[in-house]
Amino acid sequence: MKKFTLASFNIGAASKMYNKYDPRDLDAIAAFIKDCGADIVALQEVDCGCDRSAGADMAKYISDKADYPFYHFITIRPFQNGLYGTAILSRFPVTDKKTINYKVKVAKQGTSCGYITADIDGEPVTVFNTHLSCESDAGNFDTMNCLDSELREYYSEHGRFLCCGDFNTSPSVVSENIKWVKLANKDLYTYADRSIDNVLYTKGFEISDTRTKDATTELISDHNMLLCTVSVL
Repeated sequence: MKKFTLASFNIGAASKMYNKYDPRDLDAIAAFIKDCGADIVALQEVDCGCDRSAGADMAKYISDKADYPFYHFITIRPFQNGLYGTAILSRFPVTDKKTINYKVKVAKQGTSCGYITADIDGEPVTVFNTHLSCESDAGNFDTMNCLDSELREYYSEHGRFLCCGDFNTSPSVVSENIKWVKLANKDLYTYADRSIDNVLYTKGFEISDTRTKDATTELISDHNMLLCTVSVL
């Protein structure tokens, strides 16, 4: 049975230590990720070429600094002369990757999901990443419904997957609306006293040792990292 460590981490656009973007913050995030021991890391609140972050390509920079040979940046929307989105870092070779922008009805800022398929010692494993709307409950439900549709389509065509993300709502709400998947995080706080970061998974995987890594005490981010051990069945 093949096992690997998966992490989901909202990096807060590398702006929490100094109340605005600072290269030292990005270095601290990269060091934190390098130290976490995860094989695949899904990141949220990632800038690429934006004015507010001095044009930094955060996904590339972190992947280089933290020794992840493969990464995929997933655009959510254009922002400040650059792009704002999420990213997935991998120590395993990536054989496929995709970005999917939702056709939202309520969420004015939009959102997206994307995935990589990693070759884990000859076993293909697909990991999605997303960041659902925090604009309103209606906006959050709108983007969750879009995610549900995309995950269902992928599952019907390809089978098993994992989906990391900042869902901006509780595990119970996610379970009520995406009933056909399992959740790794039922009650671990990842943002203040809320459990909003999670990993969804289907048949074909077992999840164990779900845990958090503290990133908030030193203000590396306003989220703690969520980690789990994934067994490929």
